[in-house]
Amino acid sequence: MGTKELAIKIKKLLDDKKGEDIVCFFIGEKSTVADYMIIATGNVDTHVKALAEYVSVELKKENINPIYHEGTAHGVWVCIDYGDIIVHVMRKNERVFYNLESIWGGFPKI
Repeated sequence: MGTKELAIKIKKLLDDKKGEDIVCFFIGEKSTVADYMIIATGNVDTHVKALAEYVSVELKKENINPIYHEGTAHGVWVCIDYGDIIVHVMRKNERVFYNLESIWGGFPKI
């Protein structure tokens, strides 16, 4: 599975569990951090945790494991780093406050 296909799959997994305002930006042309940045919102802490866990579990079934995974204990903002894809799942207040779209929003969406 290519990087773009994996990004699309992660976006679908988040949608399957009712993630809100899911966006996926192609940042690879201007960033050395990753090729894709995915941002999604969960309603409450438990929803944020459930979204992140679902993505991790489903991808682990395909032997796709994150390089880094942070924030699951609190469920306010979970970051999962798959190398070429970084996934942010956060509550609405944190998403508005940190406004990651202001950084990455100018990049093409998939």
